[in-house]
Amino acid sequence: QPQYKPLPVEHQVAIVFAGVNGFLDKIPVNRVGEYERAFIPHLVSNHKDLLEEIRKSGDLSTESFAKLKDVTTEFTKNF
Repeated sequence: QPQYKPLPVEHQVAIVFAGVNGFLDKIPVNRVGEYERAFIPHLVSNHKDLLEEIRKSGDLSTESFAKLKDVTTEFTKNF
C-alpha cells in the first residue's frame, strides 16, 4: 500500500490472506502489485458482502475464510 494511504482493513485482510495461503506463490514478484490492484476492485465489485463481513467482525469466521478462499482461488486461476 502506498505510504500515507492506508488500505481499509478488509482489503488488507484479503491481500494478506492471498499471500499467507500460497495464492501469490506462482505470481511473478514483478506482478504482485498488479495482482493486488486487480484483486481489490474485483472484491469490491463482486463480493461486497464478504468485505463487509470482514470489516464488521474484524476477523475471519470459518464461513468468511471458506468464502474468501473460494473467491481467491477463482480470481487467481483467471489472473
